Amino acid sequence: MGQMLTVKQVAEVKGCRVQYIQRMAKEGKLPSVKTVNNRNQKVYQIPLESLPDELQQRWYQMQVEQMREENGIEEENRGGTDQFSAEERLEIDFWLELVRKWQEYRNLAPKRSKGETDQKFLIWCSLEYPDRTISMDILYRKWKAVRENNMAGLTDKRGKWRKGTSDIHETVWQAFLYYYLDEGQHTIQKCLEYTKMWIREKQPELYTDIPSYSSFYRRLNRDIPEGVKVLGREGHKAYNDRCAPYIRRIYEDIASNEWWIADNHTFDVIVVDKNGKQHRPYLTAFMDARSGILTGYYITYNPSSEATLIALRKGILEYGIPDNIYVDNGREFLTFDIGGLGHRRKKPKNGEERFEPPGVFKRLGINMTNAIVRNAKAKIIERRFRDVKDSLSRLFDTYTGGSVVEKPERLKGVLKKDEIYSDDEFQEYVEAVIDYYFNLQPYHGAVPADHGKLKMDVFNEHLIKKRTATAEALNLMLMRSSRAQTVGRRGVHLDIAGGRIDYWNDDFVHLMLGKKVYFRYDPDNLSEVRIYDLEDRYIMTVPADNEAVLSYNASREDVKAAMAKTRRLEKVAKEYIEHAVLADCDKVTAMELVLKEAQYNKENYQGKANPKVLEVQRADEEPAFKKVVGGIDLDRMIRNAEIRHEQEKQR
Repeated sequence: MGQMLTVKQVAEVKGCRVQYIQRMAKEGKLPSVKTVNNRNQKVYQIPLESLPDELQQRWYQMQVEQMREENGIEEENRGGTDQFSAEERLEIDFWLELVRKWQEYRNLAPKRSKGETDQKFLIWCSLEYPDRTISMDILYRKWKAVRENNMAGLTDKRGKWRKGTSDIHETVWQAFLYYYLDEGQHTIQKCLEYTKMWIREKQPELYTDIPSYSSFYRRLNRDIPEGVKVLGREGHKAYNDRCAPYIRRIYEDIASNEWWIADNHTFDVIVVDKNGKQHRPYLTAFMDARSGILTGYYITYNPSSEATLIALRKGILEYGIPDNIYVDNGREFLTFDIGGLGHRRKKPKNGEERFEPPGVFKRLGINMTNAIVRNAKAKIIERRFRDVKDSLSRLFDTYTGGSVVEKPERLKGVLKKDEIYSDDEFQEYVEAVIDYYFNLQPYHGAVPADHGKLKMDVFNEHLIKKRTATAEALNLMLMRSSRAQTVGRRGVHLDIAGGRIDYWNDDFVHLMLGKKVYFRYDPDNLSEVRIYDLEDRYIMTVPADNEAVLSYNASREDVKAAMAKTRRLEKVAKEYIEHAVLADCDKVTAMELVLKEAQYNKENYQGKANPKVLEVQRADEEPAFKKVVGGIDLDRMIRNAEIRHEQEKQR
């Protein structure tokens, strides 16, 4: 007799009540066999073969679905395989599917013996998977693994039973890591040698069990994360640069003039000064983070705090006052009276906080943020200056390249023929290229929505608020400051280039003798200073006591030059080499093309900023110095002073 079903099972298959099947069997309308259950009660069992074919097929399908649910064959119940490799997961899927087919085949053929059914299934497997060895023992072993939800039992462990284990004793391994994770960066072979020496001295019983080089090599690659290797062998900075997560800046929410980025750049171009001396100029620049335009810039011989203020003043007069400035950690920015000392601030030896006068940025309402020290990833403008190098420095015939590898072969010939731009020519070209070419190039920054627009149009479009200041108020807010001084009998003093200028008058000494004050001064006019108390209250303006300064209205650079002249012992002889003359050519140079484009943009560009808010930044006091008509050229004075300063250093 075939498989027998209970009344309840038949009712589930037929989809009716148990009492109905019970009555049908009792009345003889449904073939059944009366038996006694384990409770000694009479029950009916119905042969499966007596049911219609449709109900028999439904019964088999219900059994297959129940087997899947109980043994986790469904895809959603196949969890716990994340620790296996892709190849092992394919192996698990294969055996799960094969076991499912095997059980379905057995349940769909109830009239045959299980042994006969299994043999037929093995024959089918040999035809379907000729490259696999499948036996009844393997099937039953895999079936057991499925029932126990043991996914590891479905994988092939041959040759892998020791995978993930190591012959290296833990003490030996710790000693090895002590030498390996050292900034001396010893090789693996040397670390193994040092480990053997340590074990021989400290724990000689482990010496004979130290495995070979390959064991240490494999375990290093398997167990030690790359970040741990970098941190231990190369240090904290290397780890931050190469392994640590970094902050991605979002530019969509930034408005124009909200962030300016400042830095210095050495032009890869050789120029000559008025004395015929060759040198490479520097560019101190401020860049608007939103649009990428260069807002303020200044060409100088050497980066300095004065160059920073000149570039800032130029940018403010043209584009307004920024809300924030992002700078690196150079001395030209971290000056106590400009932006503050930042990380260069030292703890006082006596424990008292040193007086810091309000810096230029603070008076302008600018917040300064410093890049992380020695962190190139944080220096946005250094990456942006690649555009300056590619778009500007390469235009000049005296382009030197950023390295020996980049040095053009033509440079030697150009220098021999003395075809070198003068300082004035170079400055004229650079200003034209920056203002009317570089700033009017298409935007390719971090905001895709603005791609294709001109940089200047991006700046104008996103300029929500513009803070402005008059030239006189700006001069007042850009004044330099001294440290705190105690007023003496000759007032206060300013030390420049080894010389000292005293500032005092009778009223000042009479009222403030012995009190601490600080003063602000204009580097371009040292004839007087403005005195403030340590709470930043203006007291008075005090003249200089030096007659020479009063007579000639000398600038700070003039005083430096005068002091250098008094110390000059001899003149440096200059040798000139005769240069060959190259034949003229009719080719239009890249410089000529760019200057022509810049001139066209200068004459035709009509874009203007239209900020929603126009805010005037005012000084909290009256301007110290009035603008003089027909006054001296301060920029030229600064350049000449820098030249004399360079000559002084060479002597």
